[in-house]
Amino acid sequence: MIYEEAIEYIGNIGRAGSDYGIERMRILLNLLGSPDAKLKFVHVAGTNGKGSVCAFLTAVLKEAGYRVGTYNSPSVFTYNERWRINGEPLGDELVAEYLTAVKNCIDDENARRKQRLGSGQNSLNCYDNLKFSALDAEKSEMLTVGEFNPTAFEIETAAAMLAFCGAGCDIAVLETGLGGRWDATNAVLEKELAVITPIGLDHCALLGDTLGEIASEKAAIIKRDVVTCAQCDEIMEQIRNPFDTVDGERVYRQANVNICGNAVLIKRDTEAQTFEYGGREYKIRLQGKHQLQNAAIAICAVEELRKKGWEISESDLARGLEKAEWSARLEFVKDADSRFAIEVPEGKTLVFDGAHNPHGARALAEAIGEYFGGLKIHLVMGMLADKDVDGVVSLLAPLCKSATAVTPDSPRALDKSLLAEKIGGYAPCGQGGSVGSAVQSALYGDCDVVVLCGSLTLFGDLKQ
Repeated sequence: MIYEEAIEYIGNIGRAGSDYGIERMRILLNLLGSPDAKLKFVHVAGTNGKGSVCAFLTAVLKEAGYRVGTYNSPSVFTYNERWRINGEPLGDELVAEYLTAVKNCIDDENARRKQRLGSGQNSLNCYDNLKFSALDAEKSEMLTVGEFNPTAFEIETAAAMLAFCGAGCDIAVLETGLGGRWDATNAVLEKELAVITPIGLDHCALLGDTLGEIASEKAAIIKRDVVTCAQCDEIMEQIRNPFDTVDGERVYRQANVNICGNAVLIKRDTEAQTFEYGGREYKIRLQGKHQLQNAAIAICAVEELRKKGWEISESDLARGLEKAEWSARLEFVKDADSRFAIEVPEGKTLVFDGAHNPHGARALAEAIGEYFGGLKIHLVMGMLADKDVDGVVSLLAPLCKSATAVTPDSPRALDKSLLAEKIGGYAPCGQGGSVGSAVQSALYGDCDVVVLCGSLTLFGDLKQ
């Protein structure tokens, strides 16, 4: 496939929906020759901060001279961003090449299954050369008959493994897509380290209604060693004692838990934050108090990697932290004109933040107060209907003088009229057309700061 065909292919698969479980993902990786077995992984789960921690770790490992593959989802501005080599997105040709390789593997497997069905062969015996140790036998039996239909995320995850092997990566940093236990990224067999970022309530319909239930799903990525931050007892209990399900029974194991220390702010401006951690001074360009905690988690992860033989000097760590970039996370946009054809009038500020759950909205609300207290704020917001919209709105809308609701380009989007009604309970709220035009109109209006927030899908819309 050429790039455009690959994008159409993955889009069609995505529209078919998703179901969760790592068994099919493991089969797909096995059929591809187990590329994950050739790689070393740092696996990151949590509610918020996953992408930022991945960005910090990627930059630090790159500074240390390692070749680093990074897998994040969803993308922010372009589809290719979900696969990065040393921080750079894959080019169109490579995206097409690896998606084609996965598609061909799936097509070949379906052809083999059809042939076996016609000949009456026992399906599971045909997989003797595959590694089923990680799979439940009954589920393996079911998954080796009928059509083989991996989800879009599973296909993209498999493409990531091929891309990282093809690029000769020394280590890969993986961000979970949803939860952890049944996430496609959790099908990899071995991990150098697991990282759990702050956990809050999100995806409750799939992960559970309590912090403990959600933490249990996310803690399932832990093999043995894990780095996290100080969290409530309900969460820490799950991180210390993750479990696997064996023959329908829970089998608990004790994790080796490393809790990061506190990062103490020294100074901040709109360019950078300087902080102290462990008696040393560091600087990061990512903004907001929450990023200090994310940086502390990354530092603690680096300390654990050093114990495992990874050579990362103190100067590598400091330079990597300072160079790390992560878009649409309290991003003070400096080049809106060249990137998005949006004019920011002199004296005004444009902020991008992908706060799409109450945990993220709380961090954004705190940052608005810290950076822009007393200024006139205009929110441009778009949300997905399956999120806690009321929770996000109740935290952010009271801080604004005015707002504009937009509809993200997603089948899961909440219509802007419904969102405007919810925001209108706190502040005057209009309805915008495209995301770009809504932001531009807001910047020309009576405000000091425009904050574009909500679904990460919004930022991709700016590139259209």
